[in-house]
Amino acid sequence: MSLKQGKGKRLKERIIYLLGLAIIFNLIVISAFSQQREQPVSANRPVEFSAFAQIRYTDYSSDSHDTFSLRRVRLAFSAAVMPRLDFKVQIEQTKSVSLMEACLDFHLNRWALVRAGQFKIPFSYENLKGSSELDFINRSTVIESFCPGRDIGSQGRDIGALIRLYTSILEASFGLFNGSGINRLDNDNDKDKAFRLVINLSKGLAVGGSWYEGRWPEAENSSRLRRRQGLEARWQPGSLAFAVEYIKVFDYDREGEGWVVQAVLSWREGQFQPVLRYESLDRNLALAHDEKEVLTYGLNIHLAPRTKIQLNQEIHRPKGGKKKNIFLFQWQIGF
Repeated sequence: MSLKQGKGKRLKERIIYLLGLAIIFNLIVISAFSQQREQPVSANRPVEFSAFAQIRYTDYSSDSHDTFSLRRVRLAFSAAVMPRLDFKVQIEQTKSVSLMEACLDFHLNRWALVRAGQFKIPFSYENLKGSSELDFINRSTVIESFCPGRDIGSQGRDIGALIRLYTSILEASFGLFNGSGINRLDNDNDKDKAFRLVINLSKGLAVGGSWYEGRWPEAENSSRLRRRQGLEARWQPGSLAFAVEYIKVFDYDREGEGWVVQAVLSWREGQFQPVLRYESLDRNLALAHDEKEVLTYGLNIHLAPRTKIQLNQEIHRPKGGKKKNIFLFQWQIGF
């Protein structure tokens, strides 16, 4: 048996072992939850708790390196403190306890609300999707690289306020933000602006666009431009769902762009989901050989609400560079 065949056999054995272990543990946990009785609530407006954890195995087959990691451990609670006033808090607990979200929602009426605090910037459908609800283990490289709040390492969030309008036909959000990221004070005298509009053309078909502009401090008395423009479309004809996004980047010293398209097939009432995604990224249009392509395919196995197993294979192809293959296995359990 060749060295390559031996590595392939060991990888298959590891995948089978991880799948079996995760399924057995999930069955035990789900059985335990199903036997719990609902406790009576004494408060008029009870606090709702939710949590999830993601345990990940990553095999960087290109350099023979693999590792287990605790990707996310999050606890969230929310409540309606008044008939029109809600609050939500989310905490990340992996390396250390970190405040991810803390915001108040004041509902003006059935189709409008005002939000203030620390929360996700209204830009991009994939960015706004919860980490426990992703169709792929990792968000696309395009979103992670270009989306406001993610391009500065704040997971798509910032401190600010917005007004949101929503009907059956459209959804519109406009907000002002510090532009400095989570758990940070504003680092300049300007507020960053964000706008997102989504129109539902028909059942299962929606198109939209996002815009973001702000300034990032460069020196004591100067700052640089940060502008992001995005387009998005989603179409779900039955059990097959398609999504495409495009982001254009304008910074003080560069322009970049990226787009991503994905397909998700829901089989057996969504319990099994084969997934496929292709993305193209160019961080600097002025540089030659700066493009990168990423192909991702995999399978989601849903065992219970917010509890699932995901397997992904990522193939990274930088132009003029070495191809990289990454295998990922993620087990998520939540309530």
